[in-house]
Amino acid sequence: MSSRMPFRGAQLPRQIRTARCSLGLGLSSVQSTRAANFSLSTSGGLRAKASPRQPRATNTPTKPKPLDKPQSYRQSPSPPPPPPPPSSNTANSKPQPPPPQTIDELFQQRKWSLMGAGIMALGIGLYVSMLVTSHLKEPSPALAQQQPPNHSGTCTHLSHSNEPLPPTGRPSAVDTALAAGQNPDEIRQSALQFDLGLDVPEAFMGLLAHRKFLASRARGHVLEVAVGTGRNLAYYDWTELVAAVARETADTISPSEAADTPADSKRVVKVLDNLKPGSGTKLTDDAHKGKLAPGGMDGEVLSFTGVDISSDMMSIARTRLRETVPGLDKVLRKRRVEPLPDATTDGPTVMVDVLNSRVRLVTADAQQTLPAPPQISSPSSPPTKYDTIMQTFGLCSVADPARLLANMAAVLQPDTGRIVLLEHGRGWFDWVNRLLDQYAPRHFQRYGCWWNRDIEGLVREAARTVPGLEVVALKRPGFLQFGTTLMIELKINSQKTLSAEGAARANKA
Repeated sequence: MSSRMPFRGAQLPRQIRTARCSLGLGLSSVQSTRAANFSLSTSGGLRAKASPRQPRATNTPTKPKPLDKPQSYRQSPSPPPPPPPPSSNTANSKPQPPPPQTIDELFQQRKWSLMGAGIMALGIGLYVSMLVTSHLKEPSPALAQQQPPNHSGTCTHLSHSNEPLPPTGRPSAVDTALAAGQNPDEIRQSALQFDLGLDVPEAFMGLLAHRKFLASRARGHVLEVAVGTGRNLAYYDWTELVAAVARETADTISPSEAADTPADSKRVVKVLDNLKPGSGTKLTDDAHKGKLAPGGMDGEVLSFTGVDISSDMMSIARTRLRETVPGLDKVLRKRRVEPLPDATTDGPTVMVDVLNSRVRLVTADAQQTLPAPPQISSPSSPPTKYDTIMQTFGLCSVADPARLLANMAAVLQPDTGRIVLLEHGRGWFDWVNRLLDQYAPRHFQRYGCWWNRDIEGLVREAARTVPGLEVVALKRPGFLQFGTTLMIELKINSQKTLSAEGAARANKA
């Protein structure tokens, strides 16, 4: 029997056998020790699989050297097998990434932020377009021909020395109606339209929140200068004021607002009696229990006096006051029968005096004379000074802001009293101030105020010239307003306080 194994590659192509013989590798000797098993791969390529070597009779078998194939006929490595399907344990150990979210899912997750951004962008766009439109309008011919009264004063601050017309303290629409000789109803309608036109701008600029914050600082006997149409009245805390009237058991009101018939008088008494302790109203019951005693809470108002030069604006403030103060709609007539008074050089004129003089509206020129606090019945002596003086956007609307600040300081309670101001004027950046200067005449023609005044400079100058006047705080809220809105707090130091501070400085020196 021959030692050679039968060659099984006869079925392979003849070219392969010829190429193998031409290599000169001693195929015959190699075939004596091993058999080559050739088969075609499923992909059509050539695969060689060596059969297991037959063991030799000797004790120490030797491993033959594998047959080297020509480079041109070496088989490329087969592709790796596909990975096995993951088991349950593998799937749990490696969480699969979530599928991409759809647009609808993204919108549901962020709809509130997207809607808020859209509303804010829409509001800013509307506000900017409204400002541009309002300032591009031509001035009213009647207003251009009007010559406002010239208030004498000593203020020569450069921020308003070049103003072509001094403000009158009234909106331009009201000045125009007065100059045209319109009837009182038409003038009042002009004041109402001016008031309604402030709703949207103040809402977008955040001024409503500023008004609310300032009104929360009011306490004690309050004087609001330039009350206008009463846009701050809704934010005062009237709880203590109404409770104080109930404690006094008042059964009459002032002659200007008194009831004309006995039946009306009885109705007024009934309304006030319902505000007495024990009437079932939490407001008065808390006051009777001492929870709302004078000085026992922040934001309490013991009396309120509103001052403005325009009786037409004050007529709208009167309506707001009637709707705001609890129970006042039962006491104060819906419409005033008497003609509206206006500010005169003779002094303040009372327009509304109700609830034992705890609520008053007075027409007066605040640059001339401010009314004293009401002489109401009190366990202590009647007040002679105001505890809080409020003003919003007044320094830009008067001819002599320095004199107005001095007048307010003269009627403020020393040391403990506060003057709280909300104003607008020059801001942080030069480019903003240049825009204010450019559009200041048109703004004045529409609103009756000069919005490019240096309010901070005016206040600090007054603090240097008015004895005892001190700037307690000055802030510019609202970054997007670029510093054009100012919140200012002032106080007046008594002579005793000034002497003590002077002695302290001398000791340090």
